[in-house]
Amino acid sequence: GGTMRVRGKGRQYQGQAGDLLIQVEVASSDVYERKGDNLYKTFDVPLKEALFGGKIKMQTPEKEVTLKVPKNTKNKQKFRLKGKGVSDRKTALRGDLYLIANIVLPDVDSLGSELRKMLEERL
Repeated sequence: GGTMRVRGKGRQYQGQAGDLLIQVEVASSDVYERKGDNLYKTFDVPLKEALFGGKIKMQTPEKEVTLKVPKNTKNKQKFRLKGKGVSDRKTALRGDLYLIANIVLPDVDSLGSELRKMLEERL
């Protein structure tokens, strides 16, 4: 949060208008975590895309983007979208948006018996 000043729009006193002070509170989000001007968002990556690479569409505060996920992506791996974070009111510079991978494992019971057996032997 912070305070914004609007000059000349406050109360009138002896013929002069004072300044209007606006107290700003930033609401918390279930999707994004804010640290300074940077935003952090966790997104799900299916195991197939994490192992072999692929593209994942996701919503950012501005628009939907397609993120290219490289092969061998690790859990909690960070991807940086430069300048897609929060604007600093004073400097007009923007922070970054960090996307954090959450690798989603398939249910073992849903795998075919051949694949399951191969995974047990090789992993």
